[in-house]
Amino acid sequence: MIQVRRLTLADIELIAATARQADRDEIEEGCGQSIASALTLGLKSSVAPQVIAWDHTPLAALGDASYIPGAGIGIPWLISTNAIERHPLAFLRACKPLVAQMLERHLSLINYVDARNTAAIRWLEWLGFSMGSPTPYGPKQLLFRQFQMTRGE
Repeated sequence: MIQVRRLTLADIELIAATARQADRDEIEEGCGQSIASALTLGLKSSVAPQVIAWDHTPLAALGDASYIPGAGIGIPWLISTNAIERHPLAFLRACKPLVAQMLERHLSLINYVDARNTAAIRWLEWLGFSMGSPTPYGPKQLLFRQFQMTRGE
């Protein structure tokens, strides 16, 4: 059964150990940090960091941080685990209301996704995010695509 609950420090080690390789590549190669570091930052900086789980097995951790407090811009993020492949429809159904909640907190949501991460790009498009063209990003200048969504669009 699907569950959505608050991300805790205790979740970080398990999610980091089971993160999908595409997410690992995006965070480690594209952003220059470990999955555990990214999750810890997400826990500390996000308004409402969440875990989507199936029978207590994490499928993904996600959240949204304010770009500049009061500016109305949120930075959504998600790190998925290999378990997501066993329950993709339940995961997708759980995501829509969480993104709607993010848009209640922010006027727009903006971030970047590794252009190689085709599953994440399909998920973002399914959620209604618009996708920019691939452009060099991060310490290694790998190709990333900006994605964004504005409240009311």
